[in-house]
Amino acid sequence: MYQKLLFSAATLLTAYSVGATPIGAIQGTGKVAKAGSYTIEAVVTGVYAGLKPAGFYVQDDKATADGNPETSDALFVIQSNPTVKVGDKVRITGVVKEDAGAPSFNQAVLTEPNTTVVSSGNGAPAFTTIVNSAFSAATAERYEGMRVNFVAPLTVTDNYNLKQRGELIVSVEGLTYQPTQFIDPNDIPATGTHTSGVANVPAINAFQAANDNRSLVLDDGSSVTNPTPTPYLDARFHTVRVGSTLASSGGILGFGYGRWRLQPLAGAEAPVITVARPLSPPSFGPVNLKLASFNVLNYFNGDGAGGGFPTPRGAKTLADFQRQRAKIILALSQMNADIVGLTEIENDGNGSASAIQDLVDGLNKVMGAGTYIFVNDGDGEKQPNNTDLIHCAILYKPAMVQSLGPALVASTPGVFERPPLAQVFITKRKERADTLGFVVNHFKSKSSGSGPNADQNDGQGGSNARRKAQAAALVEFINKTVIPAGAARIVSAGDYNANYEEDPIDILRSAGLVPATPPTSASYVYKGLTGSLDHAVVTPNLVGFVDVKKWHINSAEPSVLEYDQAGEATDVSTPFRCSDHDPVLIGVNFAGVRNAYYKAQNRLFVYPGPAAGPLAFSLKNVPASAGAVTLDFSLPQGTPMLLLHGTPGMLASQLNNYTAHLAPGIYVLKISGTNFQKTQRVMKE
Repeated sequence: MYQKLLFSAATLLTAYSVGATPIGAIQGTGKVAKAGSYTIEAVVTGVYAGLKPAGFYVQDDKATADGNPETSDALFVIQSNPTVKVGDKVRITGVVKEDAGAPSFNQAVLTEPNTTVVSSGNGAPAFTTIVNSAFSAATAERYEGMRVNFVAPLTVTDNYNLKQRGELIVSVEGLTYQPTQFIDPNDIPATGTHTSGVANVPAINAFQAANDNRSLVLDDGSSVTNPTPTPYLDARFHTVRVGSTLASSGGILGFGYGRWRLQPLAGAEAPVITVARPLSPPSFGPVNLKLASFNVLNYFNGDGAGGGFPTPRGAKTLADFQRQRAKIILALSQMNADIVGLTEIENDGNGSASAIQDLVDGLNKVMGAGTYIFVNDGDGEKQPNNTDLIHCAILYKPAMVQSLGPALVASTPGVFERPPLAQVFITKRKERADTLGFVVNHFKSKSSGSGPNADQNDGQGGSNARRKAQAAALVEFINKTVIPAGAARIVSAGDYNANYEEDPIDILRSAGLVPATPPTSASYVYKGLTGSLDHAVVTPNLVGFVDVKKWHINSAEPSVLEYDQAGEATDVSTPFRCSDHDPVLIGVNFAGVRNAYYKAQNRLFVYPGPAAGPLAFSLKNVPASAGAVTLDFSLPQGTPMLLLHGTPGMLASQLNNYTAHLAPGIYVLKISGTNFQKTQRVMKE
C-alpha cells in the first residue's frame, strides 16, 4: 500500500510539470529574455518584499533546468506582499518581459503571476560557482537571478551609499584604483614625464572599463532609505571600510539601477564582512625627524570665542566644531610628528582667536604646554598672497627643531589659490645639526574648471592646466627661494589634488624631484576609486634617507562617520574619519634609512603588476648561462641610484638588504650578464 502511494504522488508531480517551460529557454543566450506568456515550475530562492518592485526570485532545480551554462535558470517574479517562502516549489503562469521601462528596468521579470505552491521545504538549487578572475559585468547575463558564489573573497571598494541605501560596491579582484594612479595619459610607458597629449587615454579608458566590469553592488535586499539598523557594520568597530573583505560571497545576482546586484541570502548564507583598522600610526625604524602632512577638512573655529557659526566652509555649529576639533587633535597627538604641514585650515591670520592658534592650544593641552608652536606666515588677519578662505600652515616642536630664517610663502601672482608655505629647520637631536626645508602645498581641486581648465576627459579631472602651472611654480619656488634660504634637502608634502601618474606630478619628476611613495600608496577614495592626492615629494639627495607611509584612518571609512553627518553619534574617542584624506607620515634619517623590517620583507614588485594582483620581483628567470649579472637601478628620469654585481643567487638572497635604503616608488632596473640583457620596471612599496 505504501509503495502504491509513493508511486501515485510521483505520477501526480510529473503530471503537474507538463507544460512548464524551462527558464533557460525563456532567458536564452542573448542579453534580453524572450517576452511572452509562460508557465514555469521552479524553487523560490529569495523573497524581497522591500524591493521596488517587490517580489521573489525563482530558479529551476536540477530536474527542470535546461543544462545550458550560457543561459540563466532564474527569474524575478514581481508580486506585492509576496506570501511564498524560500524552499517552496511553485508553478507560475505569467508574462515575461525585459526592457528599460517599469517594472523590468533591464532585469528579466515575470509579471501578472498566477502562483500555486506545489510543495514546501525543498532544498535550494546549488550555487553556480564563479571564479573571480572570470567574472565580468559585461557578460554576467547568464547568471541573472541565479544563486551564485565566488571562489575567493570580494573586496569593498565603496561605502558611500551604505547608510542611505544599504549598499556597498564590491570588486571580485581587490581594490579598484583611479586609472591615473598607474596609467599616464600621455606617456607609454607611464614612467615618462611628458605633460601634454592624449596618446595613452585609450589605456585609461580600458583600465576604467576593467574596474567597472569587475564591480557589482552588494545590496541589502531592500529599497528602504536610511535602513535601520545600517546593514553590514562590523560588530567591533561599527564600520565598513574600503578594503574590507566579504568572505561569504554567495547571493542572488539581480540587476537594477544599471548595475548587477548581489542580493543577500538569509541565515548561514548571509554575507559576513571582515574589517580591519590600523589602530596606531605606522612606525619607522631609527629616524632623526618625523614629519607629517594632514588635510584637516576645513578647520574653522568661528569667531574664536564660541560664536561665529555656521562658518563658510567648516562646522555649522559650535557642537559640531568641538567634535571635529576633538578628532583632529586626537589624530595629530597620536601621529606625534616633529613637523606637521596642514591644509584646509581657516585663513584668518595668527592672532589669539585664529584657527591655527586654537588648534595649537588644543594640542598643547593634550601633549603638554609648549609642545607645538606654529610658523608665523603672515599677520593677525591673513596669510599674504592668498586668495582663498583656507591656507597652508606648519606646526613644529621647538624642542626638536628650530626655524632658520622667516617663513617663506610663494609669491608668484595669479597662480595659487593657496600658496605653498615653506620653512627651513635646524635639527636639535644631534650634536651636529642638520638642516631640512619643509614645504606644504594645496593645489587646485579637480571639481571644476572652464576653458583650458575644463575636464579634458583624460582621467585628470577639471583644472588640470591650473595644477600644472602650480607644479611649475612650486619647482621655481623650491629652487629659487627655499634652497637659497639654507636647505639643500627638501621635503615637499601636502594635497596636490593629482594622482601618481598625472601631469602635475610629472612636472615635479621632470625637475628632478622624487615622489617618495609607490602608486599603491593610497590617501583618497572618490566614487569607489582608490587613489592618492597626497604625496611627499623629495629632492634626489633625500632618496634613501626618507621613508614615507600613510595612516589610513580616513579615506577608507564611510563619510557618514564625519562629525557633520554623524552629529551626536560622532565617535570622538577615535581619529577615524576625522577628515576625508589620509595623513602622510615621513621618517627622515640623515645617516640613511635602515630598518630591519624592510630588509626582512620583500618590498620589490614588478610594475605594473598583473591584473591578478602584485607580483614579487625575482631573479629566477635569469638563465644560468648569464653568469654573474649587474643590476642597475635608476629613477625613471634617469638618475642612477644603485649598482649591484654578483651571481643571481647571491643577489636574490640579499636583495632586500641591498635595496633597503631606496625610497618607495618606481625604479627602472637594467639586468645585464653574458648574452643577457633585460630592462624591468619595479616598484618598491
